[in-house]
Amino acid sequence: MKNSNKSSEDFEKMNLENASLRQQLKAALETIDLIKSGNIDALVDRNKKELTLYTAKTADKTYRILIEKMHEGAVTLDQSGTILFCNSSFAKMVDLPLQKVIGRKFKNFITSSSKEHSDFLFKQSLKQGHAKDSIQLDRNQSSNEEGMLAVLISINTFEMDDYLFLSVILTDISLRNKAQAELKLRAIQIEQKNAELKNVIAQLLFENEEKVKRAAELSIANKELIFQKEEKKKRAVELSTANTDVKELGELVAHKDSILAILSHDLRSPLAGIVGIAEYLKSNFESMDITSVNEMLQLIHHSSKEELNMLDYLVEWARIKYAAEVFSPSKIELVHYVNKVFDLLKETALLNNINLKQEIEQSTSVFADGKMVLSILQNIVSNAIKHSQPGGKITVTTKRKDDKIIVEIKDNGTGMSKEMQKNLFSPQMQILSKERIDNKGAGIGLLLVKGFLEKNSGEIWVESAEGVGSSFYFSLPSDNPYDERT
Repeated sequence: MKNSNKSSEDFEKMNLENASLRQQLKAALETIDLIKSGNIDALVDRNKKELTLYTAKTADKTYRILIEKMHEGAVTLDQSGTILFCNSSFAKMVDLPLQKVIGRKFKNFITSSSKEHSDFLFKQSLKQGHAKDSIQLDRNQSSNEEGMLAVLISINTFEMDDYLFLSVILTDISLRNKAQAELKLRAIQIEQKNAELKNVIAQLLFENEEKVKRAAELSIANKELIFQKEEKKKRAVELSTANTDVKELGELVAHKDSILAILSHDLRSPLAGIVGIAEYLKSNFESMDITSVNEMLQLIHHSSKEELNMLDYLVEWARIKYAAEVFSPSKIELVHYVNKVFDLLKETALLNNINLKQEIEQSTSVFADGKMVLSILQNIVSNAIKHSQPGGKITVTTKRKDDKIIVEIKDNGTGMSKEMQKNLFSPQMQILSKERIDNKGAGIGLLLVKGFLEKNSGEIWVESAEGVGSSFYFSLPSDNPYDERT
């Protein structure tokens, strides 16, 4: 009985194996018939180490090399979406070996968020012959941590031997998308900078209004000066025999001229620099980058504040002048005042491409009124800038002679004639050459400089040659002189 059951089981097993062999034989015969009839274009051998494609109707070799060398992914699908062929670029996109890609469904490499849109594109290509848009490839089937890859997919259909196929080209657009995101971020940053710029401009407008107010106050002070001058003239006529009153009248006139000289000379030069930068900014704002705009606005802001400080100083000086003339000489380091003047005039020098240089030892000091020394240096350096050619150089140096410090301010500008040098520090400015007449503030400023130096027990002189340049020299005591002036 037991042997009978075993024989029955063996018989059934043999029948199953026989049926399987018959099925395989039938499939092989059908495949051979299809190859003979030309209905199969290619066979893929997966048993070898490398995937081998055997074709009955092979494509042109050059065309296949071109497809393989493409940077874009190239895929051929049958109507069911099975990958019949792909190049190595597509295999790299999904981060899998080539042999693990061919034969799989294309939809397996599409992210879940893009599947619906991908299905729509394939249906559209089957209906219209082509379709194109962006989708996301899924790379999670590999060990790569970056799971998605943005691509531009282009689908075209074609027929071969009465069969419909789909040709798919995929272009990596992840870098483009990243660049677009960066551009959007940059646009947001630019908007923020523009908002900051508007705030700075609003602040500048406010400071400009304050400056106008200060100018109005100074105008009132000037009218008061004129009134005082008239009053002094009346007193001079009434007290013509009083030498003290005559001297006071002369000092009052000189003071008024000093105020006007500073207004037209010391303030005009830095204001010209501010106007020049503002005009350049107005003309080139649209084409300039935000960094350059901010730098120029900072220059305008800094110079405007310096001008406002100077106006405050003039108003205070006028007030002190009438209350009680103050002269406060002390031991001061000269290099500090030279650097301050360079800072005040650097915008004007920069616009004229002129190099400002000082060669003064840190320990060099003089005994003088600091405000007057600042005005002396600013007048002479400003004049040197005005009469220098673009690309010129202005150098400030010092040397000791006995108990004096000799300061030299040298330029390589237009120079002066002997006649001009002779009358440079005299009131008869109308006889000077046209170059000096065009800049009236320069002459008045030098008269003011001479007065300040005399007040501080100093002197001023000039050496110059036309077409070569000029050297202005002035002396100041290095220590408190015995005959200290009051």
